[in-house]
Amino acid sequence: MKLVILGGGPAGYAAASAAAHIGGEVTLVEELSLGGNCTMTDAVPSKTLLTTADSMLEVARAEEAGLDFVQGFPEVNLRRTLARARAVALHQSRGVRERMDGMNVRVLPGRGRLTGPNTLVANVDGRDHELDFDALLVCTGASPFVPPFARPDGHRVLTTRQVFDLRDLPEHLVVLGAGPTGCEFADFFSRCGSRVTLVSARDQLLPSDDPDLAEVVEEVFLRRGMDVLENGRASAIDTEDPECVRLVLEDGRDLTCSHVLLCIGMRPNTRDLGLEAAGVEFGDRGTLPVDEFLRTNVPHVYACGDVTGQVMLANTAAVHGRTAALHALGIEVEPVSYTGVAWCVFTRPEIAKAGISERQARLEGVPVRVTKHLIRANPRAVMEGETDGMIKLLSDPDDGTILGGAMVGFRASEVITAVALAVHARLSVQVLAETAAVNPSMSESLQRTAEKAAEGMLGISRVTLTS
Repeated sequence: MKLVILGGGPAGYAAASAAAHIGGEVTLVEELSLGGNCTMTDAVPSKTLLTTADSMLEVARAEEAGLDFVQGFPEVNLRRTLARARAVALHQSRGVRERMDGMNVRVLPGRGRLTGPNTLVANVDGRDHELDFDALLVCTGASPFVPPFARPDGHRVLTTRQVFDLRDLPEHLVVLGAGPTGCEFADFFSRCGSRVTLVSARDQLLPSDDPDLAEVVEEVFLRRGMDVLENGRASAIDTEDPECVRLVLEDGRDLTCSHVLLCIGMRPNTRDLGLEAAGVEFGDRGTLPVDEFLRTNVPHVYACGDVTGQVMLANTAAVHGRTAALHALGIEVEPVSYTGVAWCVFTRPEIAKAGISERQARLEGVPVRVTKHLIRANPRAVMEGETDGMIKLLSDPDDGTILGGAMVGFRASEVITAVALAVHARLSVQVLAETAAVNPSMSESLQRTAEKAAEGMLGISRVTLTS
């Protein structure tokens, strides 16, 4: 069976690996570099930048740890920092290429466009390669959304892709948008020495996250000197003055700064793919609606990852790709489920979550027991000087099954996997409470939260917010 995959990001290369493993004839078409936007321009390089910010924070705390400085403190060399981010991205991209080569996946470095229900043309170095397929997977990802009032110039008004071309730290950066991407970039530039103003269109940072957890991140940001502006919807960006940029908000407020970074969402890359030739229908904002097996309205055409507009995460895209590829090849698979998917915002402190949230449970009428535990007494947190944060566990009040969990704090991205596993495997708080965590580690706080939840079920103690 011939399987063609458009896009070599997490969805595309996961799909190619799964299909090739069981003997499918796989062709992967990628216009830019393998690894996709996630590897080359988004998640991998942006998280690499945050490791530099982490280094700066460690230096700032070095005296507290007992170190003396003879020559003073370091400064961030932005050009070298960005060069390192690009190098890490290229390294990861080469790794994906080696993986594809090792599995005999045919890779065409070009742009693909459908010419019929089962045909596609891939333009490689100006030459067209005609392909026919039995099934097609559209895994072309998404790109930064640019509002009508903004004209990114790559110098003073930037998208999240153009920011990697900066040569010096901005004197005063306004980050427009306080979702995960906006908060991460604001955190990076603030910790590296830029004055940063973070503008949220809502009444909290990270509006999709638990307010209790988002509040902790905001408090830390403010303590570090960042300016946070809430309920601020932009209406215009004025770049007429060569010395500054003026950002105008709908309520009449305005900000003057040196640079503006646009972090106000992503739009699926579904235009100009010729999908109309196969009869594929589009949803809102160019998304491709799919069923539980990632099929579009055309049964042999699948859509995976960001193009579906569902959950724009690399790990979700990979699940999509594997599920779609196996289903297309006739393998029986489980429908895609998001209950065990772990999410993380890589600010410092990090926010991570898995399973149902407290807000979602309330909206859907799902009965849950909410157990909270502050991490300020955790020995690893104290050692690291990272005592801000908490853990929440949501469990079934009748049998203690873990339905979800969230954490804000040091290394939350590492701790949340245990919660995702517990949700996926429908483990109880008793099982998690009886699983001995490493000492000292942040996982101890998760175990302690589970202990409190189990005690509450037995009526031994009331569930309260304590350290």
